[in-house]
Amino acid sequence: MFLNDIAEVLYAPKKAFKKIIANPKYLGIIIILILFMGLQLGYEYSQFSKVHIESTSPVAGAMQNYNNATNWQTSSNVALSNNFDDYFNNTIYLADYGAYYSLFANNSLQIQANNTSSVLIALTNTSNVDCTAEGFHNLSIAIKLISPTIAPSNVTLILYSLSDNNYYTYDLTSKLSNADAVNQWGNLTVPLGPDVADWKETGHPSWQNITSLTLQLNYPSNQDVTVRVGALFFRGDYIQPLQENALGFIYTFILEFSLQFLASWLVLSAMVFVIFKALKANVVWKPIFVAAGFALIVMVIRAVINLAATATLPELYFPYDGALGVVYDPFGSLYTPATIALPVAESATAMSSVIASMTVFKTMIATMFVVSYVWLGGLTTLAVKELKPEYTTIKCVMIAALSVAVTILVLWLFIGFV
Repeated sequence: MFLNDIAEVLYAPKKAFKKIIANPKYLGIIIILILFMGLQLGYEYSQFSKVHIESTSPVAGAMQNYNNATNWQTSSNVALSNNFDDYFNNTIYLADYGAYYSLFANNSLQIQANNTSSVLIALTNTSNVDCTAEGFHNLSIAIKLISPTIAPSNVTLILYSLSDNNYYTYDLTSKLSNADAVNQWGNLTVPLGPDVADWKETGHPSWQNITSLTLQLNYPSNQDVTVRVGALFFRGDYIQPLQENALGFIYTFILEFSLQFLASWLVLSAMVFVIFKALKANVVWKPIFVAAGFALIVMVIRAVINLAATATLPELYFPYDGALGVVYDPFGSLYTPATIALPVAESATAMSSVIASMTVFKTMIATMFVVSYVWLGGLTTLAVKELKPEYTTIKCVMIAALSVAVTILVLWLFIGFV
């Protein structure tokens, strides 16, 4: 019987509300709630199954360790220090905290030597980084050449694997020359892994165990050398949030969507009841409460369309510094506030691409938001009319419109999802 009542709200709402108000029962609403929760979890699962977030080593919160002088070693003729006046700015927005954070702190690693043609620095512990096909694919370096005002004639990067006798060597000369790093920050991306032919192998290194590295800069003649390293980190390994924290995902969205449904049901019912009482109408709570619950079948239909809309999403790859600023919009979809700008051009371009690829999806769910609440207003109007047949249609529409509007406002202000 209750299944017929649910179906009739969709195709014969006037008839359905007549029966529901005459004999109000909660069982049908429980079914609607279960359907809504299941479809909404499916909607979020389908969306997040296409989300890939770039991870780094060190992780965010420790990335400044590799541009801190205390973690590097060098020869006696080279001075290493932290420069707090000139640093690589990658200040990002942390959505979980509602605050801004500088990933590489407010200092750079300064390398300084006088009257020399060669500078060698060593990062003695990279925490056993995995650079296989299943691990990190790139090493990023932000570097600034202060003096001399020319690029070095030769730059060599060496990645060591477990011992000083096993290592990979990479000629970084052309990348640094092309980075335009003289007196400005140049960003270098070095490809890693067994499929990159430019690496030369010595001994028996393993890409699965990169434990330290050195960077050597050679000049054609003796120079006073000042170089700054603003960032150095491994990147290019993408993880899926669903795989990393499935239980947290389920808990979060069960909580959010149950609150959304229950708050919608309670506020909509309460508003209709309060308005009736303000108009001195003789009404009781239960028929209004049950009728409002059945009207929320539109949320189930909306959830079905939203779930279908996720089929328009491609695979979404969020850069390491952009992912931390991603939030949920009121429709439960991923969203980056337009006011948040990423200082690194490469990451800004990647985020713009992600946002552009979600346009069709965003349009569909925004449209369904409007359609569903207009539909809810229509069903509420019919329920009000059935409760008070003596009211004019305009009066019923006004009661329903005000009730739905307040419901949306409460959801937006206190629940976050509408």
